[in-house]
Amino acid sequence: MRNLFSLTLLLFSFTVFFPQSGSAQGRAAAIPPTEISADLGTCSALITVTGADSKPLFNAKVSTRIHYGMMGVKKLDLETFTSAGGQVKIAKLPASPKKPIFIYISKDDKMETVEFEPAVHCNATFQVQLK
Repeated sequence: MRNLFSLTLLLFSFTVFFPQSGSAQGRAAAIPPTEISADLGTCSALITVTGADSKPLFNAKVSTRIHYGMMGVKKLDLETFTSAGGQVKIAKLPASPKKPIFIYISKDDKMETVEFEPAVHCNATFQVQLK
């Protein structure tokens, strides 16, 4: 009986002091994305950027230009960098932009472009792999 109690106490102490670490994706998902707001509508785009090795890329540059206003003459340039989890959320984008919204993702000499179509999918998620 005493050995059973000692064994139970030992197992409990291992679970308290040495918790299991999650997978790399579990840790990346726990890191909140960098967020930037256009303040022009209700749509959003969540972009996850990974490298050629499928690991999240930190500090990748994400930029876009949004045309709005009468005849799309007003322009809003947004630029930010990915979080440690490789994510950026561009919030409050217009639901019906005057011109297509292209989102440019770059890191070092690698670059990808994503076309965001809020009329098709207002709250879109993009997976971008820079090779």
